[in-house]
Amino acid sequence: MPKKKRANNKPTSVRVGNFSKISGAVNIAGGNITTHQTTTGLNAKEIKQLFDQLYTAIEVNTKTSPANKEDLKAEVKEIQSTVTEAAQKNEKVDEGFLSRRFRNIARMAPDVLDVVMATLGSPLVGLGVAVKKIAEKAKEETKAS
Repeated sequence: MPKKKRANNKPTSVRVGNFSKISGAVNIAGGNITTHQTTTGLNAKEIKQLFDQLYTAIEVNTKTSPANKEDLKAEVKEIQSTVTEAAQKNEKVDEGFLSRRFRNIARMAPDVLDVVMATLGSPLVGLGVAVKKIAEKAKEETKAS
């Protein structure tokens, strides 16, 4: 059976969306493919879930006084608010802001800073390596004082 020719030579397109954590190759013979990739960070609900883990880590920390736990939660809440807002606007979080918050956390509970680093350093949050560098610097500055 002979192939039918299209009446026009207009390219056709296929839109695929709302897939996450899926990768692989697509091979379609006989056509030109143009791809566009959009990478987005976490949404507000996912960020809240990450920060809920931080609040839990603060609560169960036996080395921290109740007053310091409240101060730690306040610091983390400010970070959460800023990270959420930055994610919604697709902006970067100010390094100076994070540095100040991390130094305060390191003074009160260095072990909690490690949890904050691990949580915010996730590539999914979009802060990654920058968070680790800022937190390490904050730790060193706190040890030196």
